[in-house]
Amino acid sequence: MKITVQFFSFLRQLAGQGELTLNLPDGSTVADALAQLHGKFPQLKEAEKMMLIAIGVEFATRSSQLHDGDVLSLMPPLQGGNGASADELLLTNESIDEVGAALGEFSGEVGGVVTFLGIVRRVENGKAIRALEYTAHREMAEHQFRELLAETHRKWKLQRIRVIHRLGVIAVGESSLLVRVEAAHRSEAFAAAQFIIDELKQKVPIWKKAEP
Repeated sequence: MKITVQFFSFLRQLAGQGELTLNLPDGSTVADALAQLHGKFPQLKEAEKMMLIAIGVEFATRSSQLHDGDVLSLMPPLQGGNGASADELLLTNESIDEVGAALGEFSGEVGGVVTFLGIVRRVENGKAIRALEYTAHREMAEHQFRELLAETHRKWKLQRIRVIHRLGVIAVGESSLLVRVEAAHRSEAFAAAQFIIDELKQKVPIWKKAEP
């Protein structure tokens, strides 16, 4: 069987390419694919201790079964180390302008709206920077965002959620993330917004790199 392997972030540099095809026997697992990759790129073996693995848009483990045509993604750790049909989700290379952040109209059930904007600071890990570059496994990021929004709806009774996450190079002082939550009560809106912001760093494959 043939599978496609995708490398993200610094793993792309270790492999010297973003994507390759592997031929594996039927019934192979992720561990079998990794063994073959280690033969091609010995430097990946050390990185395996910290990498995340996905098949398609779902996280996987070394024991996960592979099938012909699968896309196996190897990714670094995520940034945090550790009524949904009305929701809006956008991953974009465009700026989050006033239109994107506008509140718009609300239904009669909305009693509180919390809007959060994440802004690029001029200092990252104690060092001055001019910008942050955000990259993503885009298809998986959108899927995991949808899963996160669905989980948020299960935890709180919400009217609508809007998330915009920018990709690409974002200069100091510009916004990289917008999270807006509408709910009947402010306590639910605040709690849900905080949950989304914290969880996306744990579950959504988006990485940032400082540009000095």
